[in-house]
Amino acid sequence: MTSGGPKKTRVLFIKYHEAADQQPLSKKAAEKLGVFPSLALGGLAAWVRQNGFPVGIIDLHVENLMPMDASDRVRHFAPDIVALTSKTLGWPAIIEIAQMVRQAAPHATIVVGGPHMSIYPRESMTWDIFDIAVVGDGEETFLEICERVESGSSLADTLGCVVRNEVGEIVQNPPRPALTSIDKYPMTAWDLLPVNDYHCLTLLKPFATMVTTRGCPWHCGYCSQVYSEKLRFRDIIQVVDEMEHLERHYGVREIVFFDETFTIGKRRMLQFGEEVQRRGLKVKFNIRARVDTVDRDVVRALKKAGLRSIHMGVEAGTDRVLKIMNKQITRAQTVQAFRVCREEGVDTRGYFMVGYYDATHDDVEDMIRFASGLGLDWASFSVATALPATDLYRIAQERGYVQGDFWKQYTIDGGGVIPQLETETFTAERLRAYRTKAYMKFYMRPDLIRRKLSKSEGRAELMEMLGGATVLGEIVKSTLLKRIPEVGLGKWGTV
Repeated sequence: MTSGGPKKTRVLFIKYHEAADQQPLSKKAAEKLGVFPSLALGGLAAWVRQNGFPVGIIDLHVENLMPMDASDRVRHFAPDIVALTSKTLGWPAIIEIAQMVRQAAPHATIVVGGPHMSIYPRESMTWDIFDIAVVGDGEETFLEICERVESGSSLADTLGCVVRNEVGEIVQNPPRPALTSIDKYPMTAWDLLPVNDYHCLTLLKPFATMVTTRGCPWHCGYCSQVYSEKLRFRDIIQVVDEMEHLERHYGVREIVFFDETFTIGKRRMLQFGEEVQRRGLKVKFNIRARVDTVDRDVVRALKKAGLRSIHMGVEAGTDRVLKIMNKQITRAQTVQAFRVCREEGVDTRGYFMVGYYDATHDDVEDMIRFASGLGLDWASFSVATALPATDLYRIAQERGYVQGDFWKQYTIDGGGVIPQLETETFTAERLRAYRTKAYMKFYMRPDLIRRKLSKSEGRAELMEMLGGATVLGEIVKSTLLKRIPEVGLGKWGTV
């Protein structure tokens, strides 16, 4: 291991185009939905810089660059280590970036991490363009990689990694024990990110993103969050310190908390609200929550602290389908949670899923009616996708909805056509038609349009709606370009 003080090993982090994760939307529609900073890379950059390593970040997405467009910058930075992070859908893009890096900086050690490595670590390393893969939490493992490169030591026995030994065999080393506390890690290296360039249809600019927890104790059948079910919380004082830093130094007007469930722990939420108010922060924020973790006291305290909107996964309109999903919530809890938010003056967004296994046509129609009747400000509808490491994927394999281990082969092949989940009940065409129907029924309601335009931010709401029309138009277009069976749209006609 190296000693303390400045290091010579130069570390470059590269973020890929996350629009690849938003299929089947076009690039134009995906850009409307937003371009966000990478907390994973920004956090790692801050951590290794704190330990003496010179670092840099290239965000291909926000700069609208293809990998080869950045080759001169990679060459100029002259990295000794290049770090990449991947979700499964974005895996082909990560391969393309690594190939560019190998040409621009042939002697650099290319490290890949992220959620995909926790699902298919060995399969990912069949691509010999990568030197080492990090599985699980990245901070301690990546820092050790940096220190070993600095000292010229072998990477072969690094804990929490998948490596290639001297004879070319892929070896998965024992996991690194997860730390019980995450408070030692610094805030994101915001000075290395173009904060003013990130954008999103429904957010105040400039905005930033944060997380205050790691892990998730729930096991929803469609979710591929695999890192840890053990919850770990950032200290509330540290969280508010970062919010204050972002407001004062970058003029940030809104913060997106990307915790899987921000509202875990009522006492913690009340403490958070009190601390934000005590400091007099003006920055707004929005959160993700579960309907069974929201009550009036929490919503009221967060609203006073600056809560602007709350996003909650509803997914289905019937308790029967919610049980199949292992969502562990009820329709009644959903109604109550959104009613509280509406009465307390907090904007709401609900997420819904079309085409889960064992759902019927009546279930989908119930979901569409349920979504339109909840009083939501925004709704997102997706067609069920059998993501890797999920119960949905396991069932899809068992029932023959997908052929073999598709995602394993996708990893080995470096891509492929993502299969649309079809069941005994739903064809791919009918699912797309239902998704279009859901969007049309929800957003073309006169009461929703009137409510948005009556708000004090009426002009901003109008601009958001016009931008959202681009996304809706893309969804409708993607449906109409294919042969679609009728699923009546009532007074909006049929698709």
